[in-house]
Amino acid sequence: MVGCRSSGVLSASKIISGNRCRLTSIHVSCIAGGPDTYTLKIYDSKDTTLTGNTEIARLVFSGTTQTQNVEFDMHNVLCSEGLYAEVTGSPIDPTSYIAYSVEFN
Repeated sequence: MVGCRSSGVLSASKIISGNRCRLTSIHVSCIAGGPDTYTLKIYDSKDTTLTGNTEIARLVFSGTTQTQNVEFDMHNVLCSEGLYAEVTGSPIDPTSYIAYSVEFN
């Protein structure tokens, strides 16, 4: 049986893996109310130093997208350095949140 590892549910920027791996999928649940915007970027990076690192995926959620539950299938993209997830956004609306998980091998 083939399986994959998971970052678990996260809500802030995080180093997912500091080693070479394959990105399987990204799952996101987000509510961006009113003027709020969240951006989730996934990098091929073993740390938070992103200079010269490749951005693998970007998901943007704003008040105009409202409630979203997204699965982004990445088909085991090779990440030669590791995986770093960067979350940006300044929620004003008290109902806004972002929760995500990254699955990888």
